[in-house]
Amino acid sequence: MTKLIINADDFGYTEGVNLGIISAYKNGIVSSTTMMSAMPGFEQGVKLLKENPGLGCGVHMTLSCYRPLIKTHKTIVDENGYFYKRITNDTLENMDMDEIYGEFCAQIDRVIESGIKITHLDSHHHVHGLVKLKPVIEKVLDKYKLPIRGGFEYDLDYENIIPIIDTFYADNVDYDYFEKNMEELKKYEIADIMTHPAFVDEFLLNSTSYAIPRTKEHKILTSKNIKKILDDNNITLVNYSDKSILENKN
Repeated sequence: MTKLIINADDFGYTEGVNLGIISAYKNGIVSSTTMMSAMPGFEQGVKLLKENPGLGCGVHMTLSCYRPLIKTHKTIVDENGYFYKRITNDTLENMDMDEIYGEFCAQIDRVIESGIKITHLDSHHHVHGLVKLKPVIEKVLDKYKLPIRGGFEYDLDYENIIPIIDTFYADNVDYDYFEKNMEELKKYEIADIMTHPAFVDEFLLNSTSYAIPRTKEHKILTSKNIKKILDDNNITLVNYSDKSILENKN
């Protein structure tokens, strides 16, 4: 049996994103999400999570979208106080790792202080997988001791890592995705499928090139027969709060 975490990234980004993710949870197969705590939809997102306690929620650590929570950063923001939009190992050379660590902790702490029980960690644009951030991520994991989504450029001596399946994105998003990739999915005992369902609003449309495709993701993830396809293939939906997943990961 395969256990899949269908994780909807970017919760808290905008109100439209939040509502799309909640719809994909209540009417589809999304079982988990991750909160961007420095984004405009955060407060609405907290309210929605408290109304839907079955939806597991982690923190989507953010270094490349909108603005940080801490306003005194010098190296990780531009002259207007916004995050740089593209983060690579090269751009990280000019950034203060202590600033990044402090910002990640502030984002995690804001979710904790809102009353949400955090299930796991991942990051926007998968920056936590960059090798230059290894010391920061090690410190974060040592402090919070939470499961984390995998896919690193480096070896991480940490047992609570769940493999990522990142192919449900862009041109690969189609109505037969799960049927077409079923044999690959079944190779895992447990895995996290990254998704981005949303209802598009003005802020989302004006802040990312990956906006309209999110509506197609929502349609697929809530399609009438999708749950039956998974059931027929002995695939169980879980989230990171399921204690058994760390015992069974591939």
